[in-house]
Amino acid sequence: MQEENKERLKDFELYLYDRELAENTIRAYRQHLSDYFSKYDEVSKKNLIEWKEGLKKRLCPVSINNYLSMMNEYLKYLGKHDLILRKIKVQKVTTVENVISFDEFNKLLTCLKNDGNVRWYYVVLFLGKTGARVNELTKFKFSDLKSGYADIPTKGKIRRVYFCDSLRTKEIFGYFSEKKDDDYLITNRFGKQMTTRGVAQNLQNFAKKYNINPKVMHPHAFRHFFAIEFLKRDKDLSLLADLMGHSSINTTSIYLRLTQQEQQRRLNNAMNF
Repeated sequence: MQEENKERLKDFELYLYDRELAENTIRAYRQHLSDYFSKYDEVSKKNLIEWKEGLKKRLCPVSINNYLSMMNEYLKYLGKHDLILRKIKVQKVTTVENVISFDEFNKLLTCLKNDGNVRWYYVVLFLGKTGARVNELTKFKFSDLKSGYADIPTKGKIRRVYFCDSLRTKEIFGYFSEKKDDDYLITNRFGKQMTTRGVAQNLQNFAKKYNINPKVMHPHAFRHFFAIEFLKRDKDLSLLADLMGHSSINTTSIYLRLTQQEQQRRLNNAMNF
C-alpha cells in the first residue's frame, strides 16, 4: 500500500474515533478498506467497480454490502461522492430459519450436564435465556448477574440485557461463587474472556458429538430461540423488541411469521384435494 494511502487511512481512523464508533466497528473499517488497498493503489471508479465484482465472486450479498458501506463512508470522507458505489439488492427475509428447537435446546443441556460439562451447560443456558448476542454474552460480569442485568455499550448506545430469575438461583450463584464482581461470567478453559469464535466453534463440536443439526448450532440461533419461546408465553411484541434491543418493532415482528418449512407444510395441508 502506498504511503499516501496509509496516511489517509490513519487520518480516517482518527475521524472514526472522533465519531465515537466502537473499537470493533473501526477494526472492521480497517480490514475492509485494507482488502481494497491490497489490490489497488488508487481510488478510481474503474478500480472500485472491479473490486466490487471480485467481492461478488466470494461473498454473500449482505457481506458485500458491509464492504461497500464502509468504502462509501471512506469516499465521503475523501469528498469523492461521485465514486460512491451502489449496494447489492438483498431480498428481505420474512422468516426466521435454522432456529434451535425447544427439544434440541433441552437435549443439549441434558447432554452437557450428563457429561459433567457444567461450564458449557451455563454458556448454553445464558445464551438461550437472555436473548443476548454472542459478543454481548462474552462481556457479562459477575456483578451483572448480582444486579440482575448487564449494560452493554453497543453502536453508540447502552443496551440492557436482563437476567431472569431462573438464571439467578442459589445453584447458579454457587457455581460462580469464587468470581469477583469484575470477573467475566463466561470464560474459556484458561479462565480468560471467551471469544465469539470460541463459542461458535464449540457449539459446532457439540452438534457433532450429540447428534444435533449443525445448522441450528450457531450462537444467533439461541437468540432466535429466546424470542420465539418468549412469544409462546407472552404476546407483548413491544416488550420483546425492548428485550432484544431492536430499534424498530418491525424487526421483531419476524418472529410472528412461520418458517418456510412450516409455510410449506400448511400449504400442503390446505391444498390436499
